[in-house]
Amino acid sequence: MSNGVLVDDHILLRMLLGEEPRELRPRGGGVATTGLWYHRLCRALADQAVVGSMSRRLGGVSPEVAAEVIAAVLELPASIELVSLRAIGWPMGELVRDGARLNLLSLEALTAARFLDAEICYAQANENEPLIDAAHTHAIPIRSLQI
Repeated sequence: MSNGVLVDDHILLRMLLGEEPRELRPRGGGVATTGLWYHRLCRALADQAVVGSMSRRLGGVSPEVAAEVIAAVLELPASIELVSLRAIGWPMGELVRDGARLNLLSLEALTAARFLDAEICYAQANENEPLIDAAHTHAIPIRSLQI
């Protein structure tokens, strides 16, 4: 997926709502996400008692659109790759062995971006200094989108 993007849960939701940020893929390329970012999106949408920025965003759409988005989350479009731990579990372990000190979510994102040769794109709400620093250390492009 060279030249593609690895997106966080906030950007993934925007895409599933049909609101892909124009600046996300200036050169085209594919889109992928990680298992943990996918899980966070599922968790945010599955529990109606939890009110966060993602569930509030879905609450602002018609019931029909909300149902379509939940269906799209349950069966991600084929155009969005979901990176498997089967492919990156060992490289994640190697990063830790080599001194990476990141939480599991950040470690998975960094490794997935390396595996895919992709740029990490995250919503400003998910600002994560350790991930940003690690991406720079490993020469992985990373950028924040204001969505």
